[in-house]
Amino acid sequence: MATIIRWARPRRMAPSRLLGLTSEVRGAVILGMGTGKGRQAAVLGVDLSGNAVRILELAPRGLDAPQVVALASATLPDFGALSAEERLGAQGEALRLCCQEAGTRARRAALAVPTASVLTAIVPFEAGLDDDTLALRVTLEAEHHLSVSLQTAALDFERLGLRRDGREDVLLVACRQEDVALRQRIAEAAGLETALVDVEGYALGRALRLARPSPGPDAAVSALLFFSAVALQLLVYQGNRPLYWRQDPLAVGAEAVPELYLEVAPAQAERALAHLHAAHPTTVLDDIAVAGPGALVRGLLPRLEAHLGRACWVADPFLRMTLGPGIEGAQLAEQAPAYLVACGLAQRGLP
Repeated sequence: MATIIRWARPRRMAPSRLLGLTSEVRGAVILGMGTGKGRQAAVLGVDLSGNAVRILELAPRGLDAPQVVALASATLPDFGALSAEERLGAQGEALRLCCQEAGTRARRAALAVPTASVLTAIVPFEAGLDDDTLALRVTLEAEHHLSVSLQTAALDFERLGLRRDGREDVLLVACRQEDVALRQRIAEAAGLETALVDVEGYALGRALRLARPSPGPDAAVSALLFFSAVALQLLVYQGNRPLYWRQDPLAVGAEAVPELYLEVAPAQAERALAHLHAAHPTTVLDDIAVAGPGALVRGLLPRLEAHLGRACWVADPFLRMTLGPGIEGAQLAEQAPAYLVACGLAQRGLP
């Protein structure tokens, strides 16, 4: 059964900081979402979603065109017969091998929790609160607005700007502490420090903006069809603002039976968009991007366009980037749509 989440609709996505909330009431908070402005140390984008591990390190080389410093991927074993600890060990080992293959020296990792595991709410607070006061207020009111217990939830917030009534909108985000702790343990198993934990949907949106051949207007509404090996995510953004998310399972894996995948995936994309328009009939999509490991299946794009009756474009987050020594451009271009999550996470380390 499909899961649908209506994302928060902020007016402005301001830069976010990791918030070191210190009291016993709050606990450890490392869930971050913003652009990462001001960070200087390299951050390794680590994508643990799907049946593979992918890592990416970027370095600043201009305002809109960072450089690809290191990247690698490793296929994970079938998790069906593995225990939870064995799965963690397999992911940690795959991540360690990726770091070794890529030759990266970065030891600070940015990881992501699935969009499905996150709760969000926009809450107005009186303007002028300093960060510490606002952090305390958010902590005290989060259980009411998000219906979560701070005993089990990781919590973060981001200022969104002033409202017409003079108050300030604040975006609250929460997920289970065990989801964050699991990613920390996987990183530690590979010898990495977890610098931040993001949300996959925010990472995808960040990378999608970088993948555009030319910047679109802020008011443009874009859909992203993200094909994993066994599922399809439909995400809708207006400029920098996430509006809508939906995930549906695919009956066949991309690698198992490619020809059958080419039949199932476009049909599911058509149904997902039909659900979007049924729920929000006034929504007009200016463009549709395609990405994810499933997008690497040869022939998917023309099949998809035939089903949808409109043009789509394949998101290449490396389109305007320069390549560091040892990075092969042709191979990178072939795998680019699969690196969208890792790219959005690696961007968090750019100044």
